[in-house]
Amino acid sequence: MSEPNSSSRPRPEWATVVGSLVVMLVSGVLQALHVRTYLDPAATSFCAVSGTLDCDAVTLSRFSVFLGVPLPAWGALGGYAMFVAAWRRSVLVVPLSAIAALASVLLLLEELFHVGAVCLFCEVVHVASILTFVFAFRARERLRRPATRADAIATLAIPALLLAIVRVFVPPYWVAVLWLGDVPFPTGVDEAGRPWIGAENPVLTVVEYTDYGCPHCRIGSSRMRMRLAAHPDELRIVRGQQPRMRCSGSRISCPYLRVALCAGDQGKFWQMDSWLFAHAPGAGFDVDLEAAARDVGLDHAELERCWADPATMERADVLGQDARTAKVRETPAYIIDGEKLSPQEMYDVLDERL
Repeated sequence: MSEPNSSSRPRPEWATVVGSLVVMLVSGVLQALHVRTYLDPAATSFCAVSGTLDCDAVTLSRFSVFLGVPLPAWGALGGYAMFVAAWRRSVLVVPLSAIAALASVLLLLEELFHVGAVCLFCEVVHVASILTFVFAFRARERLRRPATRADAIATLAIPALLLAIVRVFVPPYWVAVLWLGDVPFPTGVDEAGRPWIGAENPVLTVVEYTDYGCPHCRIGSSRMRMRLAAHPDELRIVRGQQPRMRCSGSRISCPYLRVALCAGDQGKFWQMDSWLFAHAPGAGFDVDLEAAARDVGLDHAELERCWADPATMERADVLGQDARTAKVRETPAYIIDGEKLSPQEMYDVLDERL
C-alpha cells in the first residue's frame, strides 16, 4: 500500500503562525494598557522603569493613535490577519507581514527620536512582526498561491470590518487629555503670575512644575487633567515652569515656554499648554509656530512677534527662577501646601483629600 500524499493536506508554517499569534496577543495587552493609562489617573505601567524604558510615555504620545484608532488595535487586527493567512498557508501572509515589519521599524524610530522612550511590550510586537516577515518570506515557495477569495475574506474583510466598528463605535477616550477648543473649567492667574485652572474656591491646590520637552511631564499633565475632570469644584492646578535652560540670551532659549506665554497673551494659555505636551517632547528645540497658531486658533503674526520679543524671554526667566527658588530640579514635581512631593506622594494626597 502506498503512503498517503502528505502534500494534499499541507500543514501551516508554524514559525509564521506563532510569530503572528504573538503580535496579536501582545497587541491586545497593549490595548488594555492604552485604555487603562488614559482612563485611570493613578495608573502606572509596571514597565515604566526609567526615562528611556517607559511604556506610559509611549502610550501617551501623539502617535499612539492613528486615523482615529489606537495603534495597539491596529496591531491586534493586523496580527489576526497575519495569523489567519499563516494558518491557511496563504501567500497573503508575505505582504501583510512586510507591512507589519515596516511599520515596526518606523514606530521604533519614532520612539527613539521623538518620544524619547521605548515600550517593552511594543518592542516585543516589533520583533515578532519582523521575525514573522522573515519566516513568511523564507517559506514563500511553500505557500498556497494565488490567494483565493476565501483567503481574502478571512484574512482581510473580517479585520477591516472590526476596524470600522472600532473607528465608529469606540468613544475616543484618548481625547479627554487634550484641550484645543474651549477649556471646560475656570482659569486665572495667581499672585505669582502663574496660570491656574480648576476650582474658583478650591479644597486643594496643586502647583505642578513641568517642562514641555519632558515625556514624563506629558504623562503627569494628562493625568492631572483627568483628576481635574473628576473633581472640578474641589481641585485647582497651578502651572509651574521648570525649563531645562535659562530663558534669556538666545532665540532657542525656552522656546516652548515662550510659546505658552504668548498664547496666554491671546487668552489661550491652557490650550497651548495641551498642544505643547502633545508635540514638544522629543522634538529638541524646534517649534512650529505656524502649526501651533493654526491648531490652537491664534494670530500667527502676533505669536511670532511675541515669541521673539526679549521681554517674553525675561518673563519666561522669572518663571524659571520661581522653580529654582522652590528647589524644584526634576520634573514633574508637585507642591501642596508648601511641601514638595513626588508624583506618587501627590497622588496619595489627592486620594486622601478629594
